[in-house]
Amino acid sequence: MSPEETRDLILEPSPIRRSKLHELVSRKLEDMIRSGELKPGDRLPSERDIMAAYGIGRPAVREALLSLQSRGFIATESGRRARVTTPTPDSVFTTLDSVVGMMISRQESLKNLCDARKFIEAAMARQAALTIDKARLKQLHDALEANRMAIGNRDLFMETDIEFHRILFLVSDNPVFAAVHTALVNWLMERWSLIRRDEKTESLAYQGHLQIANAVQKGDADAAERAMNKHLSSSWSIWARQLEASESGMPSTPAGRHRSRRMTRPKSAVAD
Repeated sequence: MSPEETRDLILEPSPIRRSKLHELVSRKLEDMIRSGELKPGDRLPSERDIMAAYGIGRPAVREALLSLQSRGFIATESGRRARVTTPTPDSVFTTLDSVVGMMISRQESLKNLCDARKFIEAAMARQAALTIDKARLKQLHDALEANRMAIGNRDLFMETDIEFHRILFLVSDNPVFAAVHTALVNWLMERWSLIRRDEKTESLAYQGHLQIANAVQKGDADAAERAMNKHLSSSWSIWARQLEASESGMPSTPAGRHRSRRMTRPKSAVAD
């Protein structure tokens, strides 16, 4: 085809959406932050000044600021002008909270998230076995002992369970991994709180933690990875059975109810 020749271009119908005022303002302020015109720590102009500069009303300004805040670009304080911040891994994951919460209301999506968690945590356990130092290893042992002592106390057991896993994410000193753990906890906490637990299931969970800690202490990366996979697969099996029973309308024991007779606590020592 010669340069002078042309061909007809058929455009598919696709209405162009007009940006809303608060989106335009948000984009303008974001551009100023990205370019360095507004730096971390700087205060944004007052709402009144933004209204005057762009000829818009207060509702549009506030929606723009909320958008920037939700994405980690600014922090708002009561009675003070918004301040520019540096987006962090935590703030990035926080923007997904509502979407993930809606997604995991379906069991299939919940399992997908749990499978992703298992993949990530198995890698964290493996890395810990290869690189953990004495200080982190002591933290892991302390968390393991606290977890053992919490058996029979539902709320405390959950807290110490979370702390044990958190330490494995901290071994690499990578803030992204730490943020991943925080996000997973936030996304799954409501679901975790619905799981029926007793001393038997808590003891099983503790034994899983003990096997992971043993492998990490020995520097056995393969064993640490296997132990974490086994531990989280077992947790999902318990969870899935309860979800299926709930959906089928089968009667179940209220969450947190324990037998009157306490079980013997597992031995606390980590194998050499």
